[in-house]
Amino acid sequence: MTDTEPEITLTDNLGEQLTDAEAVEQQYQEFYTWMIEKGKNPRRRMGLGERTAKNYLDRIDQLHRFVLQYCDPDDETTIASDDADDLLLLIDHGDITQQRGATNNNEYGESTKRKFSDSLQKYFSWRYYEKGRTAEWDPKINFSDANGQSAYRFTHRELGLLLEAAEEYGSLPSYFEVSEEERDKINGLIAQRLSLMKEEVTQNDWIVADRSTKAYSLVTAGYDAGLTPIEIERAKVWWYDPKTKTLTIPSEDACKERDKERVALSDEAADALSEWIQERRHFDAYDGTDQLWLNREGNPYQSGSLCNLLRSICTEADIKTDGRKIVWYSLRQTMGRNVTAEGELSEANDQLRHNRLETTQESYNTTPIEKLQASLNETHRMASKSASDPSYNPYEDEPQGDATDQTAALNDSQTETSDTSDIVTRTGNGTIHADGEFPDTHEAKVDVVSQILNSGEEN
Repeated sequence: MTDTEPEITLTDNLGEQLTDAEAVEQQYQEFYTWMIEKGKNPRRRMGLGERTAKNYLDRIDQLHRFVLQYCDPDDETTIASDDADDLLLLIDHGDITQQRGATNNNEYGESTKRKFSDSLQKYFSWRYYEKGRTAEWDPKINFSDANGQSAYRFTHRELGLLLEAAEEYGSLPSYFEVSEEERDKINGLIAQRLSLMKEEVTQNDWIVADRSTKAYSLVTAGYDAGLTPIEIERAKVWWYDPKTKTLTIPSEDACKERDKERVALSDEAADALSEWIQERRHFDAYDGTDQLWLNREGNPYQSGSLCNLLRSICTEADIKTDGRKIVWYSLRQTMGRNVTAEGELSEANDQLRHNRLETTQESYNTTPIEKLQASLNETHRMASKSASDPSYNPYEDEPQGDATDQTAALNDSQTETSDTSDIVTRTGNGTIHADGEFPDTHEAKVDVVSQILNSGEEN
């Protein structure tokens, strides 16, 4: 334990159930130290934050109590993988419920179940890297990310309006269209955007500030790549490759350790990023840093400021925000649903950088509302036609028109275009001239050639 590292103590509830609480406490001290030093990425020796590590430890303390109470373990000082699987099953089925306060006896929510599973995975990862466990633990039950699921998912129309508003977000009026008083206020806004003193703002600065693609690049890349707030905060210029129109999010910078790192970008997002990377060079806040995006204060974006930005753009786009949980995760959730619906599940899995296909299937395999509405409208049309025509079978391919009518129309068309008698003519000096349209058929071609030959013989 280092001088600055807190001393880990077990809760009274756990300590009272153990015959050797001191040994377990020592293990958890080692577990906590490992998380701080290597817990985020053991192979690269990258650690977790103290708060995150403590949250994991608190849940393991609680889960250890559940093991002792419900699983009758062979070794009370550790959590066995079989007991962990049994425990998650009991929690998922509601056999283990919340045990305090107003929520006493209520079933744990999906978010808490997922956090329990994540904590056990971190615990077994420590035992794998530090305690000789032969394999990492793979839970038999996988809970979805409730934070992501609860985020509002935009309809296609709302997404289109959102992207349009993001492209124009923060645009300024013409320098000469405003009064002196309005110009003074806007100078203050421009000074914030460009990190200048208000007195230093010039007419040219209005043009620079009005053309900013920062918000648009944030939203389009955030949507396409499914970037989480922590990934926006850590994003670097070199993540973007303009030649391949891809973004590479290193595993150590991702919100979770992921095997997949590279994602595709649309033409719109790639163009916006290319423009923004050129533009950001003109701002003093970006001197000496490769951070892709910084807020007005010159600091990396946080979750709260990103949510505020997204909601502000929604307001500009006249997208309803009341009663909806519109957060930055809404972009990721919307993209995952749309790619799953329009493409293959595997494509969404790659773009979301999920390690397991089941995660994508469980969380994103939902049909967009517009597609459901179109299907419902079609069922109403079929029902109405069935009611008016007893012979109508909705599951037979509908003819495009009456066969007799189609044949007649074809014959009329052929009659109108098959006359080749006026195509070949002879000019005053005896030259043979062919000009006109005729069907692309063998008979028509033979007729035209015959006319040409006959005209030549007459000469």
